[in-house]
Amino acid sequence: MPKVTIDGTELECAEGTTLFEAGAKLAAGIETACVGKGTCGLCRVKVLAGAEHLSPYTDEERKHLGNVYHITKVRLSCRTRVSGDVAVEVVRKKRK
Repeated sequence: MPKVTIDGTELECAEGTTLFEAGAKLAAGIETACVGKGTCGLCRVKVLAGAEHLSPYTDEERKHLGNVYHITKVRLSCRTRVSGDVAVEVVRKKRK
């Protein structure tokens, strides 16, 4: 089973689980307004390791994040499925 590490906390999950689903199990505090439907663009995570074990970049991600993944390493957790070990950190909105 793949191991997903979010903000340093590890969880084993089934292959095909989204990072959003794993984050909910860990109570990782991933922001959302659409509850994982890919429409709000808030559930951002930065890939730290294991990018090769993630599903391909989606059209929803391109819409919300643009084409700069190779620079930012940011994905939408609700659109990103795991197939192996991966580590990410939650991108938190900056408070004023």
